[in-house]
Amino acid sequence: MTASPSLRVLALAGTLVLGLSTLPLPAAAADGGVAWSVQTADNANGTGRANFSYDVEPGAVVTDTMVVVNTGTEPLPLAVYAADAFTAPSGEIDVLVDGAPSLGAGTWVAVPPTALQLAPGESADVAFTISVPADARPGDHAAGIVTSLTSQDASSTLSVDRRLGTRINLRVAGELTPAAAVTGVTASYEGSWNPFDSGRLIVRYSLENTGNTRLTGLEMVTTSGLAGVLSTTTPPTQVTEIIPASTIDMEREMPAFSLGWITGTLTIAPAGVGLGAGAVSEVVTDFAIPAVPWSLYGLIALVAGAAVAIALVVRRSMRRRDAGRPAADAQAV
Repeated sequence: MTASPSLRVLALAGTLVLGLSTLPLPAAAADGGVAWSVQTADNANGTGRANFSYDVEPGAVVTDTMVVVNTGTEPLPLAVYAADAFTAPSGEIDVLVDGAPSLGAGTWVAVPPTALQLAPGESADVAFTISVPADARPGDHAAGIVTSLTSQDASSTLSVDRRLGTRINLRVAGELTPAAAVTGVTASYEGSWNPFDSGRLIVRYSLENTGNTRLTGLEMVTTSGLAGVLSTTTPPTQVTEIIPASTIDMEREMPAFSLGWITGTLTIAPAGVGLGAGAVSEVVTDFAIPAVPWSLYGLIALVAGAAVAIALVVRRSMRRRDAGRPAADAQAV
């Protein structure tokens, strides 16, 4: 299914900002004369921060400020709200759209100004309060404070929602138990038209953060063909950060030589994010698939057929030559 223009814009704006919020730069959005930026305020909570990050006790109350600046040339009516953050299946950090009910840390954040009206060049301080429940579970909780501009697409009846926000990371004191689960591992093989070239092995799986800390790690795929020959191992690949209770869909492609069958092992070495998060046991999953290199087998069949044809022609020629010798000898006598 093809995404509608509104969905494409929404995904781009939300993912671009929150996904890049780990960089020490203010986030910004622009579309013609409409443009604005958001960034953390410098205050007692810190200066030059990439995002809002706190280590808190259950029951704690935190106040902070986000700065919004109209960097465009048109008046800017913005909605402001807080919502749960999550890692999307694509691996990018996003937040729930306005109106979607939050169930986690998004409900802890109160943003009194639910709307802003900024003239070109004007800025506003958006103060917010985080009230951590007394029974909050230990570990990482994620939310986002978002500014949103909804407008009508002139080329259609769809509305376009452009979002810009900053991520909020909360680590509640207590026991940290990072954990991960790998599900839905599948593998497929695509042979090359060139019989002397490798085919392509494609491994797909889902990686779920089942612990209570943000999670990353290293991924490695090892393969071998029939009788253990033609083995390959990918270099360790960094896994994107995964927020607790989120699942990402992974796809890895690698060259693979095959004689008809490939066995392999997917190894994930997860690691909790942040001090004290701890290590996680490796998750190892085996797979095996038929992997027929049809172009190679076709070439072998072609060569074998040519060899048989040549042998038949030579044998027929020799028979004809041998059949003609007695008659020549009889005439000589």
